[in-house]
Amino acid sequence: MTLVNRLWSFIPSGGSLPEGVWRARHRFLVGLTFFHVVIIALAGPVLGKHWELSVRSILDDDSMLHVIGEALVVALFGTLACWRAAGRTMRATFVGFGLMSSSAILVHLSGGYIEFHFHFFVMLTFLALSQDWIPYLLAVAYVAVHHGVVGVLWPQSVYNHEAAFNAPWTWAGIHALFVLWSCVGSVIAWRFNERAFAQTALILQATGEGIFGVDTEAQVIFINPAAATILGVDARAVIGKKLGQIVHHLATDGTRLPDAQSPILAPLKGAKAHRATDQIFGRMDGSYVPVDYVSTPMIERDQLTGVVVSFNDITARHRSEAALQQSHRMLEETLQQLKTTQQQMLQQERLRAMGQMASGIAHDFNNSLSPIVGFAELLMRTPDLPRETTQTYAELINTAALDAASVIRRLRELYRDRSEGVIGDPVDLRRCVDEVVALTQPRWKNQALGQGIAIRFDTRVDDVPRFSGDAAGIREMLANLIFNAVDAMPKGGTITVRARSDGAWARLEVSDTGIGMSDEVRQHCLEPFFTTKGQHGTGLGLSLVHTTVQRHDGTLTIQSEPGRGSTFIVRFPVHDEPAPAVASVESPASVRPLHILVVDDDPVVRKSVVAQLNTQAHTVETASNGREGLDRFEAGRFDLVVTDRAMPEMGGDQLAATIQRSAPDTPVIMLTGFGDLMSARGEHPVGVDAVVSKPVTLAALTQAILKVIAHR
Repeated sequence: MTLVNRLWSFIPSGGSLPEGVWRARHRFLVGLTFFHVVIIALAGPVLGKHWELSVRSILDDDSMLHVIGEALVVALFGTLACWRAAGRTMRATFVGFGLMSSSAILVHLSGGYIEFHFHFFVMLTFLALSQDWIPYLLAVAYVAVHHGVVGVLWPQSVYNHEAAFNAPWTWAGIHALFVLWSCVGSVIAWRFNERAFAQTALILQATGEGIFGVDTEAQVIFINPAAATILGVDARAVIGKKLGQIVHHLATDGTRLPDAQSPILAPLKGAKAHRATDQIFGRMDGSYVPVDYVSTPMIERDQLTGVVVSFNDITARHRSEAALQQSHRMLEETLQQLKTTQQQMLQQERLRAMGQMASGIAHDFNNSLSPIVGFAELLMRTPDLPRETTQTYAELINTAALDAASVIRRLRELYRDRSEGVIGDPVDLRRCVDEVVALTQPRWKNQALGQGIAIRFDTRVDDVPRFSGDAAGIREMLANLIFNAVDAMPKGGTITVRARSDGAWARLEVSDTGIGMSDEVRQHCLEPFFTTKGQHGTGLGLSLVHTTVQRHDGTLTIQSEPGRGSTFIVRFPVHDEPAPAVASVESPASVRPLHILVVDDDPVVRKSVVAQLNTQAHTVETASNGREGLDRFEAGRFDLVVTDRAMPEMGGDQLAATIQRSAPDTPVIMLTGFGDLMSARGEHPVGVDAVVSKPVTLAALTQAILKVIAHR
């Protein structure tokens, strides 16, 4: 059985040629058939056949009409082989009968010469090119009938020597042996050829890529199933069609490219491979498919014979990319929402801290107002007090008022926008500590004492060099550390703030004697929204501290043990110390008398400012709003204008801008209760040379006058 199976493996299956290959071979065999038609027709005159036009001459072997009739029989088979409506097997059978008939006719015309018998063997070999068993076996049967029947019954019509005449069966067997060996050789070659084609076909069918080939005339010569499926065509029906009849190459704007200009056929011009991505192939049904393709030239014996195109349908990739882009957009939206939420939470944390500090500022402000109200009431009720007592009360009122103004200026640190603090201003760490201790005192002292909790504050600040940074951000950081320390000491304790120089660093330490943190809490305490305070905390205080340290390129170290308190160590890099500000060379006494216009809607403020300016020998005129002030300015000649900001009819911003347009050499000082707020926000109205906050001292007002006069 093994031997039988091995022998059977040499038997071809038949009918397995690709359509394009079969058509090319069939055209060759049809051409060979008509070639024999011509050879048979020309053989008559060569052999000396005579011309005679009669019915009897058709059956006369020596008549040209008989020879032409035989040639027409072969031509008939050749013509039937061109019948496209017939199947491949039928057309191949017609070719087989045509070639076998031409062999029989040539043997007959030669008078049975043995050399012409080999024509049968050659034609059988050619017929094997069709790789179809039915026409091939019919051709073998034709030879068997010709030699086995005709050769035995009428040997003179097949052979030309006495031995064959005397023993026709012997000669028929000899010829059968030659036919057998010819068939064996042809079938083995056929099988090898079939196996090679089968392997190629399996490769083309198994690959997921679409592959098709065109010749130099842009006609399709083969196409694999994947390509036919992608393009929506019948693989057999498109063989021999022009490329433009199965697929259109579309330009980027969606228009169809002419076949001659299609980059697919570029190798036909330059004989070089062409690769393209994200291209569009248009199908015959009007739909289209995005592809990546490679066009490779087919070169045989240094001759360009066509182009092989392999391509991939990238529709799924486009869908994946679209899904990825949509997912990316959704992720960006989610991230933006998260950032917005985080910013809102950060703002809430800042507001919470500001609320705690604001309550302390209100407490301090009320404390500052108490002596002002008390001593002022004493002065009004007892006008006959001694001069020394009156002077003392006035000095105390002035001191209390300045303290109240200082408290109000501290509010600037609450409404300053710290989200984008400027890194670069000189930071005085000692001053930051003092300010934050004062700002947070109501929380760690007053509120704590109100709850029966005693918290002691220990400040130890050495000489620390100034460094570039954001003072407001550092104050906020320090306030969060202090509030965190207060929360960590529910039964009271000590908060210690130390600041000192540490080589090339400024070292700041905030310690408490509170409950401390476990290792797990310490590892997560800097994460946003992590809190151990439940609903009483947002988990953003220490996160803000960490963010501020990172913005300053500093380091943050946390030392803590449960029951032994916590220490936060912050180190800021110290670079070159900022140059100190150059002091003004002028003094208040050097100001010359000026003609000044004071514009303010508050009559008490106007009187106060006029009184202050009169002490400097200035000539002062007043106006109750911006419109009246502009009329007075246009009617007179002034060296300086001092104006409020918020006034009826016309505000200070409009007044300053109008004065700048009409008299650009006249300086303008804006004296407003929004001065600190404007400085914090960086506001500087057009035409304003200096902004001074209310309440104003004579020294501050004189310094501002000297500044703007010198600048002008």
